[in-house]
Amino acid sequence: MSNSDIKLICFDLNKTLINENTWVDLNLAMGMTKEEDDILFNLYEEGIISYMRWQKIIEKIYLNRGKSKKKIIENVIYKYTYKKGAKQIVKYLIKKCYKVALISSSIDLLVKRGAGELNIELYNAGNKLIFDNKDNLIKLKCLGEEKSVKLKQLKEFCKRLKIKITECACVGDGDNDRKLFEVTGKGITFKGSKIEKAAWKVIDDLSQIKDVL
Repeated sequence: MSNSDIKLICFDLNKTLINENTWVDLNLAMGMTKEEDDILFNLYEEGIISYMRWQKIIEKIYLNRGKSKKKIIENVIYKYTYKKGAKQIVKYLIKKCYKVALISSSIDLLVKRGAGELNIELYNAGNKLIFDNKDNLIKLKCLGEEKSVKLKQLKEFCKRLKIKITECACVGDGDNDRKLFEVTGKGITFKGSKIEKAAWKVIDDLSQIKDVL
């Protein structure tokens, strides 16, 4: 397949289009200690707890310790900053008539806002915050194991666009993007990322995507 056969460019969000890992910022703001956050992440990375179990523990901490008003949560997660060239590369790809998607394991509020700012019509999040009619957080709804959810969401976009999954290129930086790299054969990551060896192309910054496609 030539690069000209690529029709959809799928981006991750945290540490890919934005500089921050908003999960860490929100966890700490909602009452989790840095030590607890590190321990939970390591337990998941080592396969001791599942992703679903990890998210249930986070939910419990949010509900028991956090100031769980929607406005407070938004104030935390909306403090992100875009990586250098992020807005420009998305605008460039859209102008070049590529379809662009945003698939993130982050929270729906964040993903929706980022997609809107970047004019990305296709977007999905792996986790949703559920609020009551007074904007109090009542649930962290996890859609499933992050790697599988991301793959399912990409397949749904492909079906909607009537394209093959091999006609997609995926830009990401973490283990939850590894399956997307494998099935598309067109994974793009940053130099020094943990999935560099699984990537089709390795870039220094987002502007170099122009040289890849």
